[in-house]
Amino acid sequence: MQTEWLNLNGTWYYLNSSGAMHVGWIQLNGIWYYLKSNGAMACNESLTISGKKYHFNASGKCTNP
Repeated sequence: MQTEWLNLNGTWYYLNSSGAMHVGWIQLNGIWYYLKSNGAMACNESLTISGKKYHFNASGKCTNP
């Protein structure tokens, strides 16, 4: 199975090679994304992860990796 992005009702998820939703940090094409514990991509928000505050734009890109 290929890895791929999946949009369900406006929320983005990333499926790994076994078809499971990825959770945590992932770097794709030099861009860092964060998938929350439910698999949803962080976007248009700021999150504190391991004591550091990160900002995510509308595309889900972490703007301060």
